[in-house]
Amino acid sequence: MKLAGFFAFTIPELRRLNGAQLLKVWSGCTPFSRPKIYLHIVLLMACASVLFNTAMRLSESFLLDLVGLIIGLSVPPNIYFHFVFKDRRAAIREFIQENWDEFKPQ
Repeated sequence: MKLAGFFAFTIPELRRLNGAQLLKVWSGCTPFSRPKIYLHIVLLMACASVLFNTAMRLSESFLLDLVGLIIGLSVPPNIYFHFVFKDRRAAIREFIQENWDEFKPQ
């Protein structure tokens, strides 16, 4: 499973991308600068940390900790990428076609 398939599951154009490709699309198809993208990544990691730590404080169960980790790592990025890219799907396809050498399957 590719990294973007886990973090951006709701956007079909992003599902098959790896982390570096996702970052290229993110910077190429949004008006955000690279430092702003890094700030968004830090905020997403903070949301994941809050969810995981909440699960750890609720119980001593390893299984609940694992569920909290999975939810913390998948839910905030999927919500974020859905709202950022839902109206930019045509721009994503165009960006990938223009830079096909970087995005073609291996």
